[in-house]
Amino acid sequence: MLPTIEELQQMKEMDIRKIDKNQLKDISEIRIEKNEPPLKRVRNYLEQVGNPYFLKSGEYILQFKYEDGGMDINDCMLEYVSKLTKIQSQ
Repeated sequence: MLPTIEELQQMKEMDIRKIDKNQLKDISEIRIEKNEPPLKRVRNYLEQVGNPYFLKSGEYILQFKYEDGGMDINDCMLEYVSKLTKIQSQ
Protein backbone atom coordinates (compact mmCIF):
# COMPACT_ATOMS: atom_id res chain seq x y z
CA MET A 1 0.00 0.00 0.00
CA LEU A 2 1.36 3.39 -0.99
CA PRO A 3 1.59 6.26 1.52
CA THR A 4 -0.66 9.29 1.16
CA ILE A 5 0.71 12.76 0.47
CA GLU A 6 0.17 13.63 4.14
CA GLU A 7 2.04 10.51 5.28
CA LEU A 8 4.92 11.30 2.93
CA GLN A 9 5.11 14.83 4.32
CA GLN A 10 5.24 13.46 7.88
CA MET A 11 8.00 11.02 6.90
CA LYS A 12 9.97 13.81 5.25
CA GLU A 13 9.82 15.97 8.39
CA MET A 14 11.00 13.23 10.78
CA ASP A 15 14.04 13.99 12.92
CA ILE A 16 16.86 11.57 12.07
CA ARG A 17 17.96 11.61 15.73
CA LYS A 18 14.58 10.21 16.82
CA ILE A 19 14.26 7.41 14.29
CA ASP A 20 14.38 3.80 15.44
CA LYS A 21 16.74 2.19 12.92
CA ASN A 22 15.19 -1.19 13.66
CA GLN A 23 12.03 0.08 11.96
CA LEU A 24 13.90 1.00 8.75
CA LYS A 25 14.43 -1.17 5.69
CA ASP A 26 18.07 -2.03 4.93
CA ILE A 27 19.08 -0.72 1.53
CA SER A 28 20.81 -4.02 0.71
CA GLU A 29 17.44 -5.80 0.81
CA ILE A 30 15.76 -3.60 -1.82
CA ARG A 31 15.31 -5.17 -5.23
CA ILE A 32 14.11 -3.22 -8.28
CA GLU A 33 13.42 -4.80 -11.66
CA LYS A 34 15.26 -2.63 -14.19
CA ASN A 35 13.10 -3.89 -17.06
CA GLU A 36 9.88 -2.52 -15.56
CA PRO A 37 8.46 0.87 -16.62
CA PRO A 38 9.62 3.81 -14.44
CA LEU A 39 6.29 4.29 -12.64
CA LYS A 40 6.12 0.62 -11.73
CA ARG A 41 9.71 0.75 -10.41
CA VAL A 42 8.88 3.79 -8.25
CA ARG A 43 5.76 2.07 -6.91
CA ASN A 44 7.74 -1.10 -6.17
CA TYR A 45 10.44 0.92 -4.41
CA LEU A 46 7.90 2.75 -2.24
CA GLU A 47 6.17 -0.49 -1.33
CA GLN A 48 9.48 -2.04 -0.27
CA VAL A 49 10.96 0.84 1.74
CA GLY A 50 7.88 2.22 3.45
CA ASN A 51 9.67 5.50 4.20
CA PRO A 52 11.52 6.80 1.12
CA TYR A 53 13.32 9.47 3.16
CA PHE A 54 15.10 7.17 5.61
CA LEU A 55 16.75 3.79 5.09
CA LYS A 56 19.57 2.02 6.82
CA SER A 57 22.80 0.51 5.63
CA GLY A 58 24.00 -1.87 8.30
CA GLU A 59 24.24 0.23 11.47
CA TYR A 60 23.95 3.58 9.67
CA ILE A 61 20.79 5.58 9.01
CA LEU A 62 20.63 7.13 5.54
CA GLN A 63 18.54 10.24 4.92
CA PHE A 64 17.39 11.06 1.40
CA LYS A 65 16.18 14.37 0.01
CA TYR A 66 14.38 14.71 -3.29
CA GLU A 67 14.24 17.79 -5.45
CA ASP A 68 11.96 18.60 -8.37
CA GLY A 69 14.00 19.26 -11.49
CA GLY A 70 17.24 18.60 -9.66
CA MET A 71 20.14 16.44 -10.71
CA ASP A 72 19.55 12.71 -10.96
CA ILE A 73 21.93 10.11 -9.52
CA ASN A 74 23.90 9.87 -12.76
CA ASP A 75 24.51 13.64 -12.80
CA CYS A 76 25.55 13.54 -9.14
CA MET A 77 28.01 10.72 -9.76
CA LEU A 78 29.52 12.49 -12.77
CA GLU A 79 29.95 15.66 -10.73
CA TYR A 80 31.48 13.71 -7.84
CA VAL A 81 33.98 11.86 -10.06
CA SER A 82 34.86 15.11 -11.84
CA LYS A 83 35.57 16.87 -8.54
CA LEU A 84 37.51 13.88 -7.24
CA THR A 85 39.65 13.81 -10.39
CA LYS A 86 40.42 17.53 -10.09
CA ILE A 87 41.43 17.13 -6.44
CA GLN A 88 43.74 14.19 -7.20
CA SER A 89 45.42 15.96 -10.12
CA GLN A 90 46.36 19.01 -8.03
